[in-house]
Amino acid sequence: MFRQLDYQDRVLATINSYLDLLKEKKARADRIASLAAEDPDLGLAIPDFAKETWEALKADGKLPASRAATPFSPRMDGCDRPVPNAVLKVPTGGGKTWLAVSAVSRIMGRYLDRNTGFVLWIVPNEAIYTQTLKHLNDRQHPYRQALDRAAAGRVRIMEKTDPLNARDVGSNLCVMLLMLQSANRETQDSLKMFQDRGDVHGFFPPEGEQQAHRALLIQTPNLSAYEGMFPMVKDSLGNALRIIRPVVVLDEGHRAISDLAFRTLYGFNPCFVMELTATPQDVQPRGGKKPRDGRYANVLVEVTGRELDREGMIKMPLNLDPRQSDDWKASLNAALTKLNALDKDARQLRADTGRYIRPIMLIQVERTGADQRESGHIHAEDVKDWLLTAGFDEAEVAIKTAEQNDLNQPENLDLLSPTNRIRAIITKQALQEGWDCPFAYVLCALAASSNLKAMTQLVGRILRQPNATKTGTSTLDECHVITHHADTATVVEAIKDGLEQDGLGDLVLHVSQGDGSGAERVARQIKRRPTFAKAEIYLPKVVIVEGNDARELDYETDVLASIDWRGFDPKGIAAKIPENAQAAESQLQRIRLTDDGEELVQSELVAENSETLVFQPAHAVRMISDIVPNPFVGREIVGRLLESLSTRGFDDSKLGQLASLIVEELRKGLDTERTARAETLFKAEVAAGRIQFRLRLDGRNWRMPVSIETTEPEYAPQLPSRTGLPLEKSLFAPVYQNEMNNDERDVAVYLDGDKALAWWHRNVARSQYGIQGWKRAKIYPDFIFAVQTKGHAKRITVLETKGDQLDNLDTAYKREVLTFLSDAFQWDDYTPAGELELVKNTGETVQGTLILMSEWKAKLPKYLEK
Repeated sequence: MFRQLDYQDRVLATINSYLDLLKEKKARADRIASLAAEDPDLGLAIPDFAKETWEALKADGKLPASRAATPFSPRMDGCDRPVPNAVLKVPTGGGKTWLAVSAVSRIMGRYLDRNTGFVLWIVPNEAIYTQTLKHLNDRQHPYRQALDRAAAGRVRIMEKTDPLNARDVGSNLCVMLLMLQSANRETQDSLKMFQDRGDVHGFFPPEGEQQAHRALLIQTPNLSAYEGMFPMVKDSLGNALRIIRPVVVLDEGHRAISDLAFRTLYGFNPCFVMELTATPQDVQPRGGKKPRDGRYANVLVEVTGRELDREGMIKMPLNLDPRQSDDWKASLNAALTKLNALDKDARQLRADTGRYIRPIMLIQVERTGADQRESGHIHAEDVKDWLLTAGFDEAEVAIKTAEQNDLNQPENLDLLSPTNRIRAIITKQALQEGWDCPFAYVLCALAASSNLKAMTQLVGRILRQPNATKTGTSTLDECHVITHHADTATVVEAIKDGLEQDGLGDLVLHVSQGDGSGAERVARQIKRRPTFAKAEIYLPKVVIVEGNDARELDYETDVLASIDWRGFDPKGIAAKIPENAQAAESQLQRIRLTDDGEELVQSELVAENSETLVFQPAHAVRMISDIVPNPFVGREIVGRLLESLSTRGFDDSKLGQLASLIVEELRKGLDTERTARAETLFKAEVAAGRIQFRLRLDGRNWRMPVSIETTEPEYAPQLPSRTGLPLEKSLFAPVYQNEMNNDERDVAVYLDGDKALAWWHRNVARSQYGIQGWKRAKIYPDFIFAVQTKGHAKRITVLETKGDQLDNLDTAYKREVLTFLSDAFQWDDYTPAGELELVKNTGETVQGTLILMSEWKAKLPKYLEK
């Protein structure tokens, strides 16, 4: 049964007071206008009744204290008449739509003194449109019932394609849903709303009554009309709205702050505009104008996160568990452990009370595109494969990206249904406003460090409490964020700031796109310079030789699968596992509301678990299956680990309590051992000639493309040489500044100015030339350049540059791979019959190097010597 909440009562009481005062001020302004029309010589100034009302409320202290310094911002319609405008600042999940329909009821009854008319309900996207339309059409839904009470049951829910008749507006409360894109037109002629329609009746004079058309245009000057000696008003929906002067409800009002959207909205000649948003946006004045010339949100009421928490509508506290390990699978395992614990509590809740909750985990990844899986970043498909290995089945995992939306499958449309099986949703940043699933409890942010803004937005998706009611089970009244390899302080501050600023609701951070010109970025091709257009440039691949055949080295098949784990003793790993569980849990952060205010605080939490937990060897084997593919060998390793722990005094109870930590440490130890064994195997195979780094005469090399792709517009600034003139030796031209960082620009300019250099190329990471070493991720050099040596041969160098702050284990690995393969480089002497020979220049070499940015000026000249 629907229950109106205390803060909703407060909001509606404020709206009542506002409307009563607005009606009084409007009546006075109308009387003055009438006198001014009767006797223009009186010179009466017609007051802005909307402004007078607002200033009176402000003087009485009835407006939000947080907006005390914000001036009133007047709104005028297309005929230059004042329009009352009020913003309700309500967090998403705080019942904005209920407040909107309740406000519409009061606007019609208390302010306009009628129960019929027209409401234009504008929403920002398809998801909210579909959801709102469904609820308003459902006569059993509280939203529709509120409208029915306001209009004595005479309610018509409409879409913009529906026929519109003036008699319907006169005898019903018509509510038309419209998406913002439809209202925010580019030109009148391009939008059907302002084109003649045969199904808009009763608003315009008959076609031949020229004087009536002229009078109508005088009365409402901004109507769209056919121009000429005898102007005629178009029979369009847009014109009908301008005559009707609708009440406008603008959902997610912060989306409609552009000048075009603003002009279009108020060009409908509304009699009242009610905006709903969690994040009101002010448009600051430009060009040295005074602050009062800006366009500000007229916030009438502000609902705080504290009020939502008091009503049990959000999951608080929010528990943050930042994981610093380089192994994203360990972070995901920790999140899965938490999800399974929540699922157990949810099943017990249903058994005790009949209330159904199915906890869902959101997983934020770094990459989603089909062509980006081998990029070395955390990819959606890799995460899905891991979940399937961990015991999920296909029906329990959904991917929601720009390219793929499993949530649109018929069986997944209702995530709250007991027949739905989704337990994990993998996304990058695709869950925007309108996506509503109170069952989301855990956010595993595997891309927090690289995409903090998207993570902040996703936090809002796990805050809603199922049924907006606490369960009485503490674990099911809280939510969890587990981050991978991200700075703890940065993540905590991002979450706290987002919660405080957005009222614990929509945590969407606005990201400007494009180049600031408003032009859409379009991919286009850049060709080589004419000097190098026909040059055949090859670089060696790391290949594996099998008899007379060779193919590119595959890490999974040729390295990982070749590691023999039989007989591995994990005693050293067992020795590193601490006996005290508190040491592993003390990093858990707990973000909650204070008891006496709206402020958010953070405190440490050391949890004591009274459950009897059991270490499951089969689960541990699944968790290491990506490192040790053979499950029988994996089971042997887990068994030896348990034996070692047992000799240290770990009983079954302690093993259960520390199960997550034991698996995490086992993965760390095996990962370190895998790297060491892979390196030994790789180098041994190179020495034996089975793995080769060669320019092959059989053509199995990487070939430099004749064109590359850019999204920079043609007018974008180009990178100049040291003399200010255009660059001369880049393989492709032009070279745009925005495609490199400052350090890379310095190196590029230096290379271009060297006399011994034949050409250079900025290698685009993960889409061009890559070198496979003894770790999974390829090395993508930053630069490739050729130096002319004696005779006609060239020495080709692949150069990887790193900032000093990145001089860590990964940098050391890359440096060693490049050096090792350079030393192992040689020409191939075998050309199979029928193969096109690669011209072999005597003395030609290929070398790789890694230079820290602080060293490049001293070390790079060595590689440019003839």
